[in-house]
Amino acid sequence: MHTRLLLTSRHLACAAAVCLALSGCAHTGKPMRSQSGVYDALYDGKSDVAYATELPVSSAAEAIQLGDDAFRAGDLDKALFQYIRALKKDGDNADALYKIGFIHGARGNTQLAEAAYRWALRSQPNHAGALGGLGIILMKERKYDEAAANLTQAVRFDPSMASAHNALGVLADMDRNYAAAQDHYERSLAIAKDSPEVINNLGYSRYLSGNHKGAIAAFQDALRIDPNYKRAWRNLGLVYARDGQYEKALDALSKVQDMPKAYNDVGYVAMLGGHLNDAEGFFDEAMRMSPQYYALAGMNAQRLQMLKKDRTAAR
Repeated sequence: MHTRLLLTSRHLACAAAVCLALSGCAHTGKPMRSQSGVYDALYDGKSDVAYATELPVSSAAEAIQLGDDAFRAGDLDKALFQYIRALKKDGDNADALYKIGFIHGARGNTQLAEAAYRWALRSQPNHAGALGGLGIILMKERKYDEAAANLTQAVRFDPSMASAHNALGVLADMDRNYAAAQDHYERSLAIAKDSPEVINNLGYSRYLSGNHKGAIAAFQDALRIDPNYKRAWRNLGLVYARDGQYEKALDALSKVQDMPKAYNDVGYVAMLGGHLNDAEGFFDEAMRMSPQYYALAGMNAQRLQMLKKDRTAAR
């Protein structure tokens, strides 16, 4: 996993420069070639001096191949350098722009990633990779309609895009369209069979649709692939708690958090499910085990007593 990098003011200025270049040439649909710094604005790595001994390239294709070689070797700075060289040979090269966007996205540099993806799509509107990458960024920015439009186009042009199907599944779950969501997750898994993230998402969608047994099976499948996948352990524990399987819930949650918090969380789920006596025991145990959770569990216990009074008054 690549280290997440914080954007500096220089990076933001570079992203703004790229976006400005794009808006300034909207009448042609092509990036401005006259600004020599536009291509370099998409670079965010070691100083160019580090690559001063690199031999010249004869074509964009050669630079992309060198970039791909560096990417496979794990040298993302050098890969970026080569993809930028490809742009300097061919400013309309959508593949180079997509790969630049992918690296920035993986590093958490979303402004630069978005700028590169949008530039690629100006050059090639049906570039599935750029559509999918941009769609995922837009989803994280909560621009859900635009994200869905881009992701839908991505899988139309390339049905094998596992990440786009996964993202469409998340959006469908948000719309409570669980059947569509699970179809997208299944499509994603048909391509990327061993993705614990997608299997976990499938499990959560099953839980939302009321299929607790199927949800538990999916979370267990995700954990067989990655026994350290915290989100699956937590989801598994919460479904167990929802079903009243409290010992299994505590065991699952204890894999990713300390026991007082596990007791508090199981108590909260029990309270939401209307099992007030069970919830009270878990809150009491959380407070007994750790002063750190005394305030939180105490607040939950007070809420629980109010619910008990309301239930008594309603009889």
